[in-house]
Amino acid sequence: MGLALLVLAGCGRDGAGPRLELRPSSAEPVQRYEGWLRRDVALYVEVCRPDGQGPFPTVLLVHGGQWGPTASLRALCWGWAQRGYLVVLPHLRGQGKSQGRVSLCGDEAADLPPLVRALRDHGGSERVALVGFSMGACVALKAAQGAPWVAGVAHVLGPTDLVEQLELLRSAGRLEAVARRQALVGGSPQACPRCYAERNPLAFARALEAPLLILQAGNDPLVPATQGCRLAAEREAMGRRVYRVALTQGGQPWTGPLTKRRACLGKPTGFGPLTEDHLVLYPDLGHKTTPALLALVERALAAWLE
Repeated sequence: MGLALLVLAGCGRDGAGPRLELRPSSAEPVQRYEGWLRRDVALYVEVCRPDGQGPFPTVLLVHGGQWGPTASLRALCWGWAQRGYLVVLPHLRGQGKSQGRVSLCGDEAADLPPLVRALRDHGGSERVALVGFSMGACVALKAAQGAPWVAGVAHVLGPTDLVEQLELLRSAGRLEAVARRQALVGGSPQACPRCYAERNPLAFARALEAPLLILQAGNDPLVPATQGCRLAAEREAMGRRVYRVALTQGGQPWTGPLTKRRACLGKPTGFGPLTEDHLVLYPDLGHKTTPALLALVERALAAWLE
């Protein structure tokens, strides 16, 4: 098993598709790939690959934040590779070691399908699961809409209403964060409503054919529980069955009351087959993951890919 670092840059002048060349790294037991993916920006990707030839069940990890992947995501990448998955951790454009400009669930999503196609030459499977964290959940859902290669999407602590997020930041006095986000998106909601309509996860969910696992924290200061509930309601309006579950941070059934915005979950149904949609609420969780939450994502990967 090895960790590979994959650097992807724009399409060649001839317009050919992605071409990846294996180049061993001299620094450590790491392999480096270089290829052409998009014309305008060089993209950097980390790949955790099991031993063997493949094809391997493939997982695309999409980080949140605005600075690139974290050490905890790299550990998750390695851990899932040890379980037999080919795990891909791209640095979204403008973040980490990738070039380009951050656009907060704008151009980033278009970079993912060419990456998935390129990975098929290196052990990737025909169908891929996407696991997006925070703003990366929006990117994952946007990339997955209408895509036949998507086996399932885990939407982990992700926003579904960027306008509401701005208002929550403003109410908390975080005016610099408001200004930065508006600059990245292209303006305020009043000045550029189209900019926010183009980043609407509810619209992306309408075009998702694969199973959706929504993981929502009840104490998240920037992603209220009602945002996850609205995403589930959007899927139900499509005719999808959405199982509704409440869990403690340790993964046990929640037995307390669901108060305030958490009440939007309604009466819990318990788990159904993970090949169907789920909304899982952690009423006492803030904007963070736990081992039990990640174990649930891994259960969904097994249901979608194996």
